[in-house]
Formats: sequence, structure tokens, C-alpha cells
Amino acid sequence: MKIILIRYHDTNDVNSRLPESLNRIRGIVPPLGLLYIAAVLEQAGYTVQLIDAVALGIYAGQLRTILMQEAPDIVGITSMISNVHGAIEAARIAKECGARVVMGGPLLTVYPEEIVGYDCVDYGIIGEGEYSMLALTRAIEQNQPLEGIPGLVLKENGRIHAYGEAFIDDLNHLPVPARHLISTHHYSTIITDTPAATMIATRGCPFQCGFCMKGPQDKKHRTRNPKNVVDEMEFIMQHHGVKEILFYDDTITLDRENMVLICEEIIRRRLPVRWESPTRVDCVDTELLRLMHRAGCKRLRYGVESGNGDILKSMHKSIDLTRVHDVFTWTKKTGIETFAYFIIGYFHETAQTIKETIAYARALNPDLAMFTVATPYPKTHLFELAKTAGLIDDNYWRDFVLGKRSDRLPYLVPHADIWVRRAYRSFYFRPRFVAKRLLEIHSFSDIRRYLQAAGGLINFRMNRR
Repeated sequence: MKIILIRYHDTNDVNSRLPESLNRIRGIVPPLGLLYIAAVLEQAGYTVQLIDAVALGIYAGQLRTILMQEAPDIVGITSMISNVHGAIEAARIAKECGARVVMGGPLLTVYPEEIVGYDCVDYGIIGEGEYSMLALTRAIEQNQPLEGIPGLVLKENGRIHAYGEAFIDDLNHLPVPARHLISTHHYSTIITDTPAATMIATRGCPFQCGFCMKGPQDKKHRTRNPKNVVDEMEFIMQHHGVKEILFYDDTITLDRENMVLICEEIIRRRLPVRWESPTRVDCVDTELLRLMHRAGCKRLRYGVESGNGDILKSMHKSIDLTRVHDVFTWTKKTGIETFAYFIIGYFHETAQTIKETIAYARALNPDLAMFTVATPYPKTHLFELAKTAGLIDDNYWRDFVLGKRSDRLPYLVPHADIWVRRAYRSFYFRPRFVAKRLLEIHSFSDIRRYLQAAGGLINFRMNRR
């Protein structure tokens, strides 16, 4: 059995939270989910190829040529809201080339019947698909029944059936992602050293933020063994020349004890690693931050979201601004860079609350900040609020996934895109910020990155039209 896994372009992402002008320059990170699936399949003896069309600049014509030449038995494609139309385009090409097509990714959690209902899609997998993909591959190869494979969605007698959700309880059973299938030099971001790699130390998020689309992987917070984590960090530094590691955990410090053990293991090995991760302001303390800095933590990303306490409550964020201020102060004192996320245009926002958020971002003065438009994704509390208020059609996302409409969702507050532009320019064009960045220039690479960022802000554009 020959298997090809594909990450494909978005072809009609009109509902991105991030401005298009900045999305184009922020960089590309490795497709960690596909690399995990590839590793599990290879461990079982299967031949796997990974086509990262985004990183390699491969479009429809080239993809068709490659698939015709390689003639894979199975093609697996990852799908999100942002790339659903592109993923379906890739699925059509794969089907035309004679492959069985499997779709996975967060979107299957919400719209399994709609995705698998496409003629070009044979199967879908809901949830953490590593071992379900393996079980499906074996069943196809051995011509065995498919029923009962966790998370599998399939067509049967003209109907679509789903068999629960795939969930991995013990992350330590997972092999190291198959990074040998890609070249790390194809990946970089505008704020990290190159080459960079992605990792996870945990999965799952118990918090219930109103704007976040939840999946099966969020049911339970799980941690990897600290030695397991640091072994992988050491391996990718030695074998892939990685200079910086980006953890893609939702809240890496939720299990404080496990985070301490990871840091102590890095320090014990004297591993010269630089890494960053998202976390929450209510999941760190001064002692932990100092230890993380000693263990090579370069940057922490915090979801601040709003500078108005009432809006934070509306978001179900469960943090307060006093705690935010304290944690940013502590983090900076330890020598760790701070990155703050903010959401503009949430339900019931006013011009005044948005101005408060912009002013708060400036006063908080993180090293970096990201401002995104509030987007009511399906199966979120924000979507329900917007739907009840008559701002959104109940069937919008389903129709969008099915390709029946390609219009952008209306903003929840007037001119949200203009407010986002104002927020970015107000934050990044401050003389204080510009002067600090100029003093940090050490190479032509730094100059190029800063010019790219400035160009994205000057030529600000929210969405493709």
C-alpha cells in the first residue's frame, strides 16, 4: 500500500481571523498532525509520502502530475475551515488519479456528513486520527470490514455513518513525527530563528472560551513523559539542525509539575535549546517562569483577548486584567519575551471597548501582539450569540463547507476590519516600539523580516474579496 498525505492551499479563505496582508508574510510551520500520522503508518511498515503543497508551492496541475506518477492507493488530506475548499480541490484531483481519499482535521468534528458527502471523499476521521488511519489502512489492505474503527466516517448503502471519535489517551505511545519526510529549510516564521520545528508536549484544553471551536482532543488534558519530550527536542536539534522549537500545545503549563520536570530535564542535559509556547496567565507563576527561562524558553504567547473586563466575561475567558498585568511584568523580568493575542469586534463590543483594548495593548507593551477579528466559528458560544441576535444565518457554515456560498460573514460590529488596522498601526508604529526593534537588528535577515512586517501593516488588507 502506498499512502500520500497532503496539506493543500486555501482557495477561498474569506473568513480568516488574521488579516490577509499579514497572513501572507507570517511564514509556514511544518504540518505536525500529518507528520504524526505518517510516523504511525511508517512504524507499521507502510510507505508514506507527504506533500506539503503550501510549503512547496504546489498547485492543482503539479499535484495531478505527482499523483498520476506516484499512483497512491490512499490519499489523506487535512481539512480546516480556512482551507476546506482547497482540501476538496485536492480530494477531487486525488480521486481522479484513482486513490481512495480520506479527510481528517478539525472540520470533520463539526461537519462529518457534509465532508464525506462529497463524491470525491471516501472516508473521514473525526478526532485524533493517527491510529484510526492505521486501522483504516490495514482494513482496506486486507479487505476487512471497516465498521467500528474509532472516529471513522464512511458511506454505506447510500447513507453516511460515523463511529464515534478517535481519542489517544496515552500520548507516550506515539512515535516521533516523521520529519524526515520534509525539509525543515522550507519552514520559517517572521518571528523565529530558521529552521524551526513544531512539537507538542500536551494535548487537550479544559477551558471553555466562547470563541474557540472544540474537538475530541479537548476532552481531556494529557501530558507526555518529560523524558519523552526532551528526547524529541534533542533529536530534532541534532538530526534536523533546528534552531527554535514552537510548541503547539493549548496550555503547556496547565500541569505545572510536568512542566517543571521538562525544564529540569532540559537543564540536566545542558541542552542549548530555544523554544516558545502558548499558555494562560492563570497557569504560570514567578518561580515557574524563572525555571522555564533557564530551560531555554524564549517567548510565551498569552491570550489576553480584550482590555475590557465585561467583554472578557462575555468571552468566558476566566481571567482578569490585574492578573494579566502582573504576569506580563513577571514574564518580562525573567527575560522571556511576551506575545499577546487580542480579539477585536466581539459580540456587544462598542467603539469604546475596542478603544480600551487598543489602549490596554499599548500600556501592557508586550514584545509582540496579534489583533484578530472576532469570527463566530461553528459550534462555539460566539456563534450561538450571533445567531440568536440575527447576525448570522444558522446554515452559513454548512453552506460554506458545501461550496454553496463564498461570501464573507458580516462583522459582529461595524468596521471591525478598520479597527483591527487601527490596532496594528497604533501598536507597531509607536516610536518606542520602532526604536526597540531597530536596536535589535543584528543581520540582513532581521532587516528583511522587519521590512516585510512593516509592508504588511502599511498595505493592510483584511480579507480577499
